[in-house]
Amino acid sequence: MSATTTNAAERMLGAELETSAIAVPPDQAEQIARDHYGLIGRAEWLWGEKDSNYRLTLEDGTAYLLKILNPAEDPLVTSMHSEALLHVQAMDPGIPVQRIIRTRDGAADFRFVADDGGKRGVRMVTFVPGIAQRTAPNSPLQRRKVGALLGRMQKALKSFTHAAASHRITWDMKHAGGTRDLMPAFADPRERARLERAIDEFEAEIIPVLHSLPAQVIHNDFNMENILVDPARPQDITGIIDFGDMVHAPILFDVGVAAAYQIGAEHDPVEAMCDLIGGYCGECVLSDAEIALVYTAAVMRLVMRLAIPQWRARLFPEHAARFTIRSASVWAQLARLDAIPRESAIERLRAASRQGYRT
Repeated sequence: MSATTTNAAERMLGAELETSAIAVPPDQAEQIARDHYGLIGRAEWLWGEKDSNYRLTLEDGTAYLLKILNPAEDPLVTSMHSEALLHVQAMDPGIPVQRIIRTRDGAADFRFVADDGGKRGVRMVTFVPGIAQRTAPNSPLQRRKVGALLGRMQKALKSFTHAAASHRITWDMKHAGGTRDLMPAFADPRERARLERAIDEFEAEIIPVLHSLPAQVIHNDFNMENILVDPARPQDITGIIDFGDMVHAPILFDVGVAAAYQIGAEHDPVEAMCDLIGGYCGECVLSDAEIALVYTAAVMRLVMRLAIPQWRARLFPEHAARFTIRSASVWAQLARLDAIPRESAIERLRAASRQGYRT
């Protein structure tokens, strides 16, 4: 790959994904918990795309999530994520987000110097119950509840502001056109052509109206791993986790991201998206212009889910299998969407939004 191509791709990727998650030893994580939180427990490392995560289990079985953040994360961004969790809890305590555990000094997060000399942010939160939606049986009711929670989350975050809210992040769809720079990572010309067509549609339909779309700080990652459900009653949502990709952006993108993930393994991907839209529009209103763009935004998220992991697999070949583990299923989702006429899909989304408003 040429240096020119590499530099172009790096302009697309934010620093948080150009730096691999660097784990600290479990015993150091346990010491951090003792020294800064007064908690004594066993630390178990958990996989994270960019952060080093630990489940800290106390002797009585109580569990917490200790996040030792990516070395590239700006301290101001760390602060934003912590403050957002506190804000959502204050605005709508019924939203099942993780609760901040403050340090002995009362801080929502802090920084420490790791053994490698690098400064890292640290945050501890409650370990919310449930299993990932992806691993549970899915249903229309479950998807409608996910949509309703997304609407409530947006309403809770509407009044949230932070100096870091407009920071550059790879998964921010405002910059999604930059995925074109990542196309050399795909050897198959048919794959590249399909992805480039989606980028063309995004740039033609959304970029010209981008700055006129209603915007605020959004969660930006309402995916099936970040949505937890009750294993005994999988239609009930027990947790919404991971505020790590939040950014100030059009609320349309929040909906498009969530809709893309709710496709899952459903035979009719548009019906799955309609379930989410119906639930969401029972809480929030999307204009007809925004509804018409949800489909384009959802497809763009699928493109990002293929292009960014493929690029990262080249950056960090030792983690290639982890990064691309969902790629085959995302290609299958895109193929199922392609089998449904685009205008038909958009009209069905409009109908679902109207039904949501009446519910």
